[in-house]
Amino acid sequence: MGRDSRQKKYVILKYVILGVLGTLLAANVAMAVYSIRMATSAMSPQQEIAALTIQLKLVRADLKRAGEIQQAMPKTKADCELFENSLPPARAGYSVISADLEQIGHNAGLQIETLSFHPTNLAGRGITEVDLDAVVSGDYKSVVRLLNGMQRSQNHYVVDGLSLANERAGQAALASVRVNLHLRSYFRAAA
Repeated sequence: MGRDSRQKKYVILKYVILGVLGTLLAANVAMAVYSIRMATSAMSPQQEIAALTIQLKLVRADLKRAGEIQQAMPKTKADCELFENSLPPARAGYSVISADLEQIGHNAGLQIETLSFHPTNLAGRGITEVDLDAVVSGDYKSVVRLLNGMQRSQNHYVVDGLSLANERAGQAALASVRVNLHLRSYFRAAA
């Protein structure tokens, strides 16, 4: 029986030693993983703190800007409403724009030969965007005066493009140019 009890103690001791070795091996692996992570980390703890401080400053700046935007929203909304209310109503917009451009062209000393409208409703906004194509003729200075007049007009114009138009047959004025104008304007949708 002594021999059996020694064998049991030996087996128990063997499992205890294997358990301790397994625990040490697991701890060694954990330390190796931790060491590798620390060694591959590109930043020291001070550098990480500095990077996090910069990130915190950026987040605070974003929050400050968001607060400023939130405070400015009523004024922005009022400005948008002012712009929308300054637009001619759609039912009279075409005649308002035509008369305005004719008057600006007359004051600039040039002739508007053609003027065409291409409306597009902007869904959900209560505004109609109108593309305008015009052909004007006059001298260079009058074209510049036309553009200045449109800029100063009570109506809103966006000049998308200018290009030289083909000369008409029999048009022999050397100082005269024909220009294609591509514009946009806006009307308030009918209520």
